[in-house]
Amino acid sequence: MTRSLRRKTLVFDLDGTLVDSAPDIAAAVNALFVELELPEVELALIRRMIGDGAPVLLERALAHVGAAHTAADLMPRFSVHYSENAVRLTTVYPSVVETLTQLRDLGCRLGVCTNKPISPTRAVLAALGLDPLIEAVVGGDSLPQRKPAPEPLLAVIRALGGTPDNAVLIGDSAVDLACAEAAGVPAIIIPSGYGVAEPKASIIATSFAELPRMIDQL
Repeated sequence: MTRSLRRKTLVFDLDGTLVDSAPDIAAAVNALFVELELPEVELALIRRMIGDGAPVLLERALAHVGAAHTAADLMPRFSVHYSENAVRLTTVYPSVVETLTQLRDLGCRLGVCTNKPISPTRAVLAALGLDPLIEAVVGGDSLPQRKPAPEPLLAVIRALGGTPDNAVLIGDSAVDLACAEAAGVPAIIIPSGYGVAEPKASIIATSFAELPRMIDQL
């Protein structure tokens, strides 16, 4: 692989891409549901509901158990449960730290674009030691829009001093793919099982460690 990549502005999704956060998210949903005397939702189902932001996740979980509550009414309490336990069970995926370090050493600037609210996003990045590698972060409540709208991705690219012409989005879901397409940015997808739809991407990685080689070929 060349020691210099043409595309040096690299933006990563968080949940399902850099970290496996589904266990903590599921715990927060189920802690809320216990309070409401609602049935708990299995981790595997929660994993499929993640990707479009916390309000949509909560809507899907409520619909699954047939509850009449609205996500908007319950979001404040859900946020308390999640913010208090956002990094209890969450783990970094294999090869993430090593690969991010390698990419940074190749001159890349690294950012995160996620639909997770910005406060727990920063908490996760700090607790798992990713903070020193990430220069810019946009969360699901940082802007009026969230992915798959292009604005959050473009905001991270600008914050990193890049342009769509030298950027790549690395994500795991159909939401990430649609966001990249809307922004005019190529996407590399690493499927994780998160999200309600499978991404129909043309560039798919099977492991994080493949990224430097794949970015070099764009």
